[in-house]
Amino acid sequence: ISSNFERYLFYLFGSDAKRLSEKMLGFKSTGRLHVEKRELEMARKDFASGRANEQAIAEAIKDWDKQHGYTLDPHTACGVSAANQLRKTLQWEGLAKHEMVVLGTAHPAKFTDSVCQAMGRPPVMPPALARVQNARTRFEVLPNSMAKVRQNVEETVLRRATE
Repeated sequence: ISSNFERYLFYLFGSDAKRLSEKMLGFKSTGRLHVEKRELEMARKDFASGRANEQAIAEAIKDWDKQHGYTLDPHTACGVSAANQLRKTLQWEGLAKHEMVVLGTAHPAKFTDSVCQAMGRPPVMPPALARVQNARTRFEVLPNSMAKVRQNVEETVLRRATE
């Protein structure tokens, strides 16, 4: 569970750290998180969810390209599509000055095939990504040790700085 969600649960449980700890241990062992009915009702007031299938995602990419000149990646397009559904479902369209924020999650060039299929052309490749597009992959297997990882990063940066 992400730390942001865990923090949300902390507040949902009335800032009861002991109860949160017990719930997290239970979740870790069972894969389930039980909340009381009133807590579920409170959480439902804070959240709304939506979804988008591949067709809706492709339509969002195409529409945003045409209407805004902006290329969405498929993950962000899913969020945009879901947000638009929620506008209708929750009747947000009628609210004065209601804005929706959808955070972009990736660069569209990471999903060239999907974006190209939706827009009929590939996304613009950032120059930095274009330079390494066909570079050979390099990696090193390291032990599970923060000190070894840190040492490797420092040595690699120093070595590459002098190449």
